[in-house]
Amino acid sequence: MKPTFSRLLAIMLLLCCISTAISQNPYKTTWKRELAWVGGSGIGIGTAALLHVHNQPFTAEKVAALDLGRVPRFERFVTRQYSISAQHNSDILLFTSVASPVLLLLDKNIRHDAPTAALLLGESMWLNLALTSLCKEIVRRPRPFCYNSNAPLFEKLKRDARASFFSGHTSMSAAATFSAAQIWSDYHPDSEWKPLVWATAVAIPATVGFLRVKGGKHFISDVATGFIVGGACGLLIPRLHRK
Repeated sequence: MKPTFSRLLAIMLLLCCISTAISQNPYKTTWKRELAWVGGSGIGIGTAALLHVHNQPFTAEKVAALDLGRVPRFERFVTRQYSISAQHNSDILLFTSVASPVLLLLDKNIRHDAPTAALLLGESMWLNLALTSLCKEIVRRPRPFCYNSNAPLFEKLKRDARASFFSGHTSMSAAATFSAAQIWSDYHPDSEWKPLVWATAVAIPATVGFLRVKGGKHFISDVATGFIVGGACGLLIPRLHRK
């Protein structure tokens, strides 16, 4: 890890320990465990970055030779989708969902334990980024628009055109909203607002996934997998840190 990142991590872990000691924080953090989560995810992200450099993009000839018959029948309709506005809207909703955990600070108890909450949110999204990046670089599935004659050729010749499985937009959105909902629920286990909180946590990444399909960026199986993986990361990290 770079020295700057190491110092920031050390400060955050120190603040977490202080926060846990002086409050009714439902979570327990330790140096060894947090370094393992962050370091392991960092190795995964670094490995994915190396694979990305060595993975070659499509040539025009390979794009022309793509066989639609290799796409499952129930997903072939997606190859006829290509909406720039849907792609842009999915970007906006992704950024919104990643920023949405800031709303946790409106709760005074969570605000008091903000370093711990921030660490758990960060670990959830960091782990999800590692899993998503590795899977994209290993599978190298063509995006739906690669089969679409209406999509511009220059988009099909980018490395990113072979990163369909699985949807990073959907998984990152799910990791953010599910981890935020789980943290809020752990502070308010008996709240009558829990159904609304969880319904919102589900609806946001589901909408992101719909827009990615409509935009021709991902197949249904891509967004379904992204939703499951991102949601699992968002649930796993807070739950493993419970006292």
